Order: sequence, then C-alpha cells, then structure tokens
Amino acid sequence: MERQRQRIEFDMARRKVLRLGGDVREHPRYSIEEAARYLRIPLTTMKDWVSGYKRKNRAGRIRQYPPVIQPADVTLNLLSFYNLAEAHILRATRDRDVPLENVRRAIEYIRQQFAGPHPLLSHEFETSGPDVFVSHLGQTINATRHGQLAMRTLLEAYLHRIERDKFGMPTQFSPMKSEHIAINPKLSSGKPVVKGTGIMVAVLASRKESGETVPELAQDFGLQSTDIEQAIAEYAM
Repeated sequence: MERQRQRIEFDMARRKVLRLGGDVREHPRYSIEEAARYLRIPLTTMKDWVSGYKRKNRAGRIRQYPPVIQPADVTLNLLSFYNLAEAHILRATRDRDVPLENVRRAIEYIRQQFAGPHPLLSHEFETSGPDVFVSHLGQTINATRHGQLAMRTLLEAYLHRIERDKFGMPTQFSPMKSEHIAINPKLSSGKPVVKGTGIMVAVLASRKESGETVPELAQDFGLQSTDIEQAIAEYAM
C-alpha cells in the first residue's frame, strides 16, 4: 500500500502540473488513482466516471458514453478539488447500485436545471436538487417510494459532509466513514489531513510504519493520540 502511494506521488511530481492563478479549487492536482483511494471508490468506477465508458446497446452495438465528471485537465486526466467533491457526491449512487447510464442521464438533466460548471456542488442543488436528481435516476430506485426516500437520505448524508463558502461552493469535505480526516485544497496541497489541522495523514502513517509510536507522534505534532490513531485507521480503510 505504501509503495502504491509513493508511486502515485512520484507520478504526480513527474507530470509537473503548472499551477496558475485563479481559484485553487479548480486546479488539476489529483490523479484518478488518488481520487479513488481517498474516496474509497473502485478504480474502475472512477475511470468510467472521468474517462467515459463503452457499453453494448440494445441493438448489440458498442457505444461510447461521455464522462459524468469533466476533469480539470482532460489531457492528463487530472482532477481538481471540485471534481473530487463531485465524485464524493456521486458515490452515493454507487452505494445504492444505481446503473451508470441512469446516473449519466440524471446529471445531464441537472446540468440543464442548474447553471455553472459544477451544478452538483452548487448551494441551489444542495437545497432543492436532491429530489429532482433522485427522480431522474431511473426505475432502479424509483420502483417504490421507500427506494426514493432511501436514496435521498443517503445523498443528503454526502452533501452534509461538505463545508461551503459564502457563495455556497465547497471549501472542504470529509470522505464518508471518516470523522478525523478532511480534504481542503488550501491545506497540504489538498492531501487528506487530520481534521482541524494541516497535518497530512500520510505523513503520520508513514512515520508510524517506520517505527515511531503514537505517543511520540502526538507529542511531536501536538495532537491527541486517539485522533492520530483514528485518522491513520480511516486513511488505511
């Protein structure tokens, strides 16, 4: 696992992505592999979301479907913080086993209803969009009212883990099943950090793996031992 992380970090460094001005949340910084690991999404699913996918239609012909997430850097397939937050929200559909084609159709509809390059992330979507989104996900979950309510509840759970600025756009979020980890584009280059700090969880995990004890790390970084233990455990999930 540690070698895989080092390989991803080396690959990102090798690409030498140019950081320009503007909103740091739009900067390309995450590989598909990183995004999949941080959000606990299967790599094949992330690739389908970002690069598109091929499926046989009813006539038996292979059809190419477009991505459901438009990466910040199409050439290098690198994602921005906003892209990561979009994938975080879409993970709810995977938890309910919604077919990707249904997800794509629902997103296309949402893009028509809510203006801007990232409609899933807008405050308008958070407050009034879930019902519309769920209603367009198809018969997979719409067969019963119970299915719709379950999907809406799950979607809201993902949305509530996102912190927003005064304009309603994401500034930080915690991946599902993570209570001690946050991803903030302004902290540690957007890598997962211990919530409420700028301390990278990967650094803590690496030093612990190298033989340092949790109490030693707690003293060095000024953290509670339980916070370190929980953050490392969540990072390894």
